Amino acid sequence: MDSPAPDASRRADTEQLIGALIPPIIQGRLIPDVPASLPPLPPRRLPASEAPHSLRLDIACPDASGRLSVRRLLRILNWSPGDRIDHTVIQDAIIVTRSPTGRATIGVRGDLPLPATARALAGITPDSQALLVAAPGHDTLVVHPLSTVATLLTEYYARQDSVDGS
Repeated sequence: MDSPAPDASRRADTEQLIGALIPPIIQGRLIPDVPASLPPLPPRRLPASEAPHSLRLDIACPDASGRLSVRRLLRILNWSPGDRIDHTVIQDAIIVTRSPTGRATIGVRGDLPLPATARALAGITPDSQALLVAAPGHDTLVVHPLSTVATLLTEYYARQDSVDGS
């Protein structure tokens, strides 16, 4: 016959804590009432104030892993393989900034990794191309799906037709 299982209160009394996993108690340590404030992070936004002539454009197609080859723009931004980067998605654009605590790293061949969630939120699919906009004055690279550019162009063409009167 099976013996009855010990009840939980009895089991809790016999458990022992493992000393290596418990930090030592520090005597006389003062704990502040209010936690120290962290310095504000720089805002990640589209480089709207960048002079249009300073923007550099390129087109790339993500590979199967979501990486973009952007060597020319990396040179313009003075970014190097191994630099850490962060991604922020704003509407249909992925804003890439250098950050010492970034979650991703520029590849040794100058490939820019784009996380799957960021690509999905921005509407960049594996079989589509992306417009890359380097803004050196903001130390930022913005990735747009080409559908955004096509939409902007059709709106521009419609305005031109109404001005021409045709």
